[in-house]
Order: sequence, then C-alpha cells, then structure tokens
Amino acid sequence: MYQSKPIDFIERNDIKAFLALLRDWMAIFMIAAFSIWINNIFVYLISVWAIGLFQFAIGEGLVHEATHNNLFQRKIWNEKLEFLYAFPVFRTVATYRKHHLPHHNYFGSDKDYIPKYYEMLGLYKPNKNLLFVLFIKPIMGFGVYLFFEDSYLHMKELDWRPFKSSFKIVLFWFVVVLSFFLSGHIQILLLYWFVPLLWCYSCYSCWSEVHEHFNTVSGTRSNLNSIINLLTHNTGYHYLHHLYPTIPWYKLPESHQVLCPESSDISYGLFDIYRQLSRS
Repeated sequence: MYQSKPIDFIERNDIKAFLALLRDWMAIFMIAAFSIWINNIFVYLISVWAIGLFQFAIGEGLVHEATHNNLFQRKIWNEKLEFLYAFPVFRTVATYRKHHLPHHNYFGSDKDYIPKYYEMLGLYKPNKNLLFVLFIKPIMGFGVYLFFEDSYLHMKELDWRPFKSSFKIVLFWFVVVLSFFLSGHIQILLLYWFVPLLWCYSCYSCWSEVHEHFNTVSGTRSNLNSIINLLTHNTGYHYLHHLYPTIPWYKLPESHQVLCPESSDISYGLFDIYRQLSRS
C-alpha cells in the first residue's frame, strides 16, 4: 500500500491564489460598504475587527505563502504581484523573507525574532498576568507599538536606491492616498483601512505569534479550529508548516492528517489556546 510523502502535497495553483486574494479583498470592501450604509458606531467597531481579520489573512497568510514561493506557480510572480498583498500592509516579500526565514533556519536562537518578541511583550516575566499581557495590553494600544516596531524593521531592510523596493511601496501609497483624497473619500481610507490595520491587524498578529510557539512541548503549536483556518488560509497548521514549509496553504489540512496527525501541541479554539498558554 502506497504511503503518502511530503512531496505528494507540494504543488502551486495560480487560480487558487487569485481566488484567495479576491475573497479577502471582496470581504473587506463589502464589510466597509455595509458599515458605511448602516452608519452605527457599534457596527463600525465590529466591522473594523472583521476587516482586520481579512487584513491579517492577506498581510500575514498570503504574504507568508509568497515568502516561501507557495502562492504562485511562477516563482517571480510571488514578488512581482506583491502590490496585491504586501504593499497594503507596508511590507515587501523580500523584507518579509529576510525577517522570517531565520525563524525557520535558526529557530529559538538569537537569530530568531521570536524570543525577543516574547521578551518585549513581557511573556518571560515570572509574575506576569497572562490575560493582561495577551489581551488587554494589545487591545489598549500596545499592538499599535508592535506594528510600528515591525514596520520599522521591514523599512530598514528596504532598498532605498531609486526605482527599487522603497520607490515601489512609496509610489503605491502615494497613488492610493492621492486617489482617495481627490475623490473626497480620504476618511474612508483612514477609518476602514488604517484603523483596522493599526489596531486590529496588529492584535491578530500578536496573538498568532504567541499562540504558535509560546509554552509548547514540541516548540510549535497548531490551531485546528476550522473557522479560523477557513478565514486565514490555514495559518493554524503551523507545526506542519515548520516541518514542510513548501507545502502550500490549501494542502495543509489534508497533509496534516497524513504527515503529523499526532503532533503534541494542538489546540481547537480560544479557550483551549489560553489553557495551554497558561499551564505550568
């Protein structure tokens, strides 16, 4: 009987990539349009958190796939089309790759950003209040600081020579801001892109980083909650991703069942995650 191997799950599919991008962008536009139509502060607050989740799906899930050349069949497309997923969150695929790959190659060492990130959050303090550190602190504004800290690290790595990466990302945002300004809708850009990006996206990123590795047995945790994975392009299958980073997002659930069904660090939802993060 044939036993499936990792290579059986390694493929690229441009149609799936474009459909994933289309889903996320359509969701963001539809949520913003609905909130504007309702014109209610409570609907707005729910909307920005929903938009932030789809921003996370784009700026973390799909940019991450492009970083590993998993998004498109043609390797060059992963960087050439980054204006669809990286520029909107103030990143380039190249800077993300330079920031991210040491996390794979030197996991847990001083070259990995995760230990420094956890120390900055305060997770290594012996008498920490985990609920405050993980939820209250980011929601009350520390997530914004983390976003600017991360953006600064990415901007430092940009090539600032003329017509290189820095020029492309500045040109992208110049066109976007000018278009909204000239059309008289600059407040929509501020309220429905920058507010969720700085506040909600930053919180989702923080929670994801902590969930994936903090207080684990094996070093890496997977979140197999089907709703979360549906919305974020299977970012929860993190243990498998560390083992086989060339398996694309849409193959992760199937390959997880075959390649690591009994991995030690698995969660299925928010309360399960918190229980594991807070255990002795």
